[in-house]
Amino acid sequence: MRRIILILVAAGLLSVSAEVIGPAGAATTKSPAGCVPKGGAYREAGSRRHRWVALTFDGGPTWGYTARILNRLKRDHVRATFFIRGQFIAGRTGLLRRELGAGHELANHSWSHPHLPGWRQLERTSHTIRNATAFTPCLFRAPYGDLNSTLIARARHQRMLTIGWTVDSWDSLYENVSSQTIYRQVVNRVRPGAIILMHDGEGSHPGTLRALEPILAALRRKHLTPVTVSQLLGLRQLRHR
Repeated sequence: MRRIILILVAAGLLSVSAEVIGPAGAATTKSPAGCVPKGGAYREAGSRRHRWVALTFDGGPTWGYTARILNRLKRDHVRATFFIRGQFIAGRTGLLRRELGAGHELANHSWSHPHLPGWRQLERTSHTIRNATAFTPCLFRAPYGDLNSTLIARARHQRMLTIGWTVDSWDSLYENVSSQTIYRQVVNRVRPGAIILMHDGEGSHPGTLRALEPILAALRRKHLTPVTVSQLLGLRQLRHR
């Protein structure tokens, strides 16, 4: 417990009281405050022990895509992880709170999406997410998936695991990728433990919106359950009392 308190103090949550409750996704009425990273500093898949996969969306929040993706996920009772671009938070904090309130997970995707972001890019994004939602991310994904050991260590020093992906949906490979291409990329490659990369950020992603419903249906046919990245990795959650 002392270690948990120290984590909260260091993360700037001194005024927030929290408890650890086991794997993410456990039933509770208490709002999430963050999660506790463990294991390897870089992860791109979870265990295959369960038939779980993680849907992830990078680059939001945006008015054009995030709200519509949330509507689709709500209809199917699916939880996902949203890697947040810090500079897009201002004026869209309601979308972040909606994500969190629906049981989704918030994670760090840097402030302005540069290659190999520096310390301040990560710190500022986590700080802004925390101010908007009282949630402190423990997961980071590098812009463009561009990584080196220094960046992974930088994220770990800020108490975040760096998250890659198992399946790239190709939904941001070029403008207006077709929904059929996105569907095939995901459905033909997904396996238990997979982390699936999709986008809700700037750019043109109409194919993502059209492909999401059939992808969710295909996951059901394969008896694969979408969960948050934290649940897939077996991370423990901090919750407000």
